[in-house]
Amino acid sequence: MMVVSTLLRIFGISLYTILHDNFAFFQIPSTWLTFALCFIVDDFCYYWGHRMTHQVNVAWSSHVVHHHSEEMNFSVALRQSWFQGIWTAPLYIPMALLGFSPTDLVIAHGFNLLYQYWVHTEMIDKLGFLEYFMVTPSHHRVHHGRNPKYIDKNHGGVFIVWDKLFGTFQAEEERPVYGTTKPLSSWNPVWANFEHFETIGYQLREARSFGDKWRILFKKPGWDAKAAAYLPFPEVERDVTPKYETQSPLTINLYIFFQYIIATFLTVYFFVFCG
Repeated sequence: MMVVSTLLRIFGISLYTILHDNFAFFQIPSTWLTFALCFIVDDFCYYWGHRMTHQVNVAWSSHVVHHHSEEMNFSVALRQSWFQGIWTAPLYIPMALLGFSPTDLVIAHGFNLLYQYWVHTEMIDKLGFLEYFMVTPSHHRVHHGRNPKYIDKNHGGVFIVWDKLFGTFQAEEERPVYGTTKPLSSWNPVWANFEHFETIGYQLREARSFGDKWRILFKKPGWDAKAAAYLPFPEVERDVTPKYETQSPLTINLYIFFQYIIATFLTVYFFVFCG
């Protein structure tokens, strides 16, 4: 999954560079102060791009892969969609037009993504005063929960203040049940990337009007065109709601373990040094 998303990321950086070099209104110099500002603005853009992938059904098709996991650990951070960058890249166009250099953006966004890696864990409890302004493991556990009150909450990458400002914050109360309201029930990475597209395709074929088709694509996930209403979120309970499980031979488990170690190293390397 990371290979395709990395190629799309390179394409996005190239487009950003073209916009910056030819259409920027200003040329912001690279200093420690402007880099700090770039880091904050990058996280602001990330918040809106991330929130959009949760609230626009066709964009959710390209983000749902990250939420299919019914566990919460560091491997979930590497579970990325092939196509998400198609939807989120345009959110960074204002940064190019304002004049933030491609180098500063790549480094800032790399640190943003690297920060997000460590919040995918159940091993760390709440972190005191950091909970007020930083995204913490507690905040991000909520984001991955499919408990009704946790759905579509805590979209920030580094700073939780955006969620508090724009009404999408939810503190962790009980530990979440992870995954999606419609479980994937498969280990197939190709199917994971196309499953929700297939669902949308079926809904479009069943839709009775252009307006219904439009709403299926661009309203929030869960819109039922026939009922003209959102489907209710199913109630879940930790340690009771079943998880998808299969038995794998030892050789497969060893292969996955070493692949994970290598993928983690390469991901950190590319995020930090290649954007």
